Amino acid sequence: MRSLRLMLTVTSISLICILCCGLVFALNQDEASVTLSPQNPTGYPGDTISIRITFKSNYAEQLGIYNIGLHFDWMPEDSFSGHDLSDSPVTVPSQGTYVFDPIIIQIPFNASAGAHSYFVGVDGTEGFAGSIFSWNSPSSTIQIHSIIEKIYNDLKPHVENKLNGAISANYEGSEAQSLLQQAQAEFTEATGFASEGSWSQAIESLQIADELLDQAYEAEQTSQEQRAELQSWLFYLAIIAIVVIIVVVIIVVVVRRRRKQAEAVADQPVETIEEQS
Repeated sequence: MRSLRLMLTVTSISLICILCCGLVFALNQDEASVTLSPQNPTGYPGDTISIRITFKSNYAEQLGIYNIGLHFDWMPEDSFSGHDLSDSPVTVPSQGTYVFDPIIIQIPFNASAGAHSYFVGVDGTEGFAGSIFSWNSPSSTIQIHSIIEKIYNDLKPHVENKLNGAISANYEGSEAQSLLQQAQAEFTEATGFASEGSWSQAIESLQIADELLDQAYEAEQTSQEQRAELQSWLFYLAIIAIVVIIVVVIIVVVVRRRRKQAEAVADQPVETIEEQS
């Protein structure tokens, strides 16, 4: 009899604890799903990225969500970055969808380059009974690029725009044209190194191309100045030549006129000349 009473007491206490605390269970993988925006997050060490989670319920009853977050492999175990909605849980109806506010993620400066795993963790309540549940999404990966790759990606558009501008300028100087061709070759080499993942060599080729483009610009400026100076000299020489020609023409005309007058006087008879005297 005493044993029966003890068993009933223990059972009652257990039931009270269950009712007060709630039974924690896990949703099956296929009873919910998430999609991220962007779908394939990526970044560099030290970057801050914004990720928006869309939660889709495939459960027969409504769900109340009071915690949702992302866990990355560089975080301590059971650590998440996300939203604590305990004060105002989100209700997701059966077969419903909810889009959460963006979650801001800081990629550590010491994060290694390559793929890093992550998953979405959700805590909430199920149905009107409010049974507590926990759900984790399947693992996915985020691609972290190296800092040296970032340097290349920042430098490339700068050099590419400068190269296109030089090509559009149609350099006329032979030295500038030669330097421009060398810059084009270095830029092509840089993109080839980048496709192979040889970032140091790619950056070096971009820097050489950048320097060659500066030299080509300076050479073209010098060539233009020399051409302008030559044109000025030719202009002045042309003016001088015209003046000389005009002076020569005037002299020739005057000389011919005097010669004709002298010939006319020489052709007159002596008597006429004496009479005129």
